[in-house]
Amino acid sequence: MERKSTMVELVEELRKLPESPEINFMIEEALAGEYHDYKNEKYVCGKLESSTRLRSLGYPELAQRIEQGEFDETMDMQDMKEMSAMIDADFPECADVLKAELGLNVKKH
Repeated sequence: MERKSTMVELVEELRKLPESPEINFMIEEALAGEYHDYKNEKYVCGKLESSTRLRSLGYPELAQRIEQGEFDETMDMQDMKEMSAMIDADFPECADVLKAELGLNVKKH
């Protein structure tokens, strides 16, 4: 299955729903990366937040698509650099091992 982005394809799906303040808010959050696997800064789990909101608004089909991984992003270079820096700061004693396991081949600057 092709991975789709919450910042692009999920926004397109949200725009197909009847307009409402709640859907407009979700579109703004999706565009800002708040439902993205790596760019989210607001929620513990942006995917869970988006699917929960959609279910509460009466859109279980789109919520289920999110839950089933249709909108699971991969890391871009910026995401890799940020995760690498976080691991260096939080787990210095095993940073190299963790980064190797996660496929983060980003050199320190």
